[in-house]
Amino acid sequence: MDVISLITMTLAPLLLISATGLLILGLGTRLGRIIDRLREFSQEVRSWDISEERMKVILHQKEILLRRGEICKNSLVYYHFTIMFTAVSSVFIFLSAVWEFFQYFALATFILALLALLIGSIYAVLEISCSYAAVKKEAEVYLHSS
Repeated sequence: MDVISLITMTLAPLLLISATGLLILGLGTRLGRIIDRLREFSQEVRSWDISEERMKVILHQKEILLRRGEICKNSLVYYHFTIMFTAVSSVFIFLSAVWEFFQYFALATFILALLALLIGSIYAVLEISCSYAAVKKEAEVYLHSS
């Protein structure tokens, strides 16, 4: 196997790392927004100048936001596993030039990377599906038709 082919085969899985990095960036922003919203609620509650109705809405939204935060965290963990397994796969591809048996490790770790990406994406879809619930609840309370 020539050196150029080996480098090409080693770098090919790293494209998955770049794509996963973009997913992490987007989801990290979503998690940051969740944390910011929870901090806003905390500050509002500490002001002691809120109605009972508003407190109920805040407590309901807090539960939704905490659930969303947990889902985001899980997704981010699996996306990071994707990067880790992809990097290990690239190392095994490189090592397979020395000993062909490493091809099996490369394949196994790349499959693990794809599974981690799939699980992370499922969590991301779950987070997106429940992200609207808190806003919907607030709209029902404050923007209802009289």
